[in-house]
Amino acid sequence: MIMKKNERLKALAAVVESLGLTAEEVIAYLGKAFVQSEKAKSADVVCPGMYYYSDRTISADILSDKQISGVVGWVDDSGRHGLVLGLREGKTLWAGAFKWCIKYAFDGIKSGEAFLPSKDELVKIFKNIDAIQISLGKIGQCQFKKEDSYWYWSSSKSKGCSAWVVRPYIDPMPYGGGVYYGNMYEENDFGIPTRVRCVLAF
Repeated sequence: MIMKKNERLKALAAVVESLGLTAEEVIAYLGKAFVQSEKAKSADVVCPGMYYYSDRTISADILSDKQISGVVGWVDDSGRHGLVLGLREGKTLWAGAFKWCIKYAFDGIKSGEAFLPSKDELVKIFKNIDAIQISLGKIGQCQFKKEDSYWYWSSSKSKGCSAWVVRPYIDPMPYGGGVYYGNMYEENDFGIPTRVRCVLAF
């Protein structure tokens, strides 16, 4: 039988009294527990540059007993959902970029979990390139090279036989900024190797 609220409160009061505690002590303890709980909730907010682990947890710290699978590249306004950038990259044509992402199975990520980001997703991620670079550097993983100005394939198709490519750094800007389009079936028109990085959503 389900106890009514008053009955539950009476039972709680009896337990408190049997333990030799005062109501003030219980209230003070519960108040501290509430504050600690609220702090824990705020710590759950995710920021770009944090580490994403194979058990799907996220931390700003490098945890030696866990496998780092990627680095958070972008987070929505809630601070709880976003995109994780894989630690490794490949050099391929556009069709190969899709396959490479689907088959991606490194650092605790299983095949089929990752995907090729859209143009807009890559732009959002690369706006946080400084935080991403710092985190990648701390774990000795493949950083984005500013001096090489690599372009990265997106899943977004452009006109004709082209697809959108995005560059992490937009200076200098010989091609009109950090977004351009490249031939899907050939090396790109500007003689710079086109790379691919997969992402995961959380």
